[in-house]
Amino acid sequence: MKAEAIVIQRPERQSGAQKAAFGLVTVVLWVFWAFLWLPLVTLGAWAYGIRDTLAQLHLLDPITDGGDIKVVLTVALATAVTFTAWSGYNYARFVGKQKRRGNSPVGVAETAAKIGASTDDAVRMQDTRRAVVSVSEEGFMTLRESR
Repeated sequence: MKAEAIVIQRPERQSGAQKAAFGLVTVVLWVFWAFLWLPLVTLGAWAYGIRDTLAQLHLLDPITDGGDIKVVLTVALATAVTFTAWSGYNYARFVGKQKRRGNSPVGVAETAAKIGASTDDAVRMQDTRRAVVSVSEEGFMTLRESR
């Protein structure tokens, strides 16, 4: 089997199932690759004292009265309320509004003036499916033939 045979040259010819299968394989392999780096990440965390910090916070002084968990839940609730309020504000502000302004239409005469062609050539270029255009030394375009 040639190497070119396994490389996808025309991805638009793939079926949806093939695209999904290749996407799933890609995700699984990326996760496996990240999993291979975990020992190095653990070593780095240990070197920077994260393990000692976690031991000081949780192992030497375990949660007895639920004080720490109350703080965590309070912060989580405050964060949820903040993000919900912010998203509601943005929704109320931007709902139903056009996000992008459309371009103003450009006339054929303006286009012809910009490319240095006659209006007749610009109209023919616009109407044809395929056109052969020549560019003069001054940078102006002229239509040689159209199909």
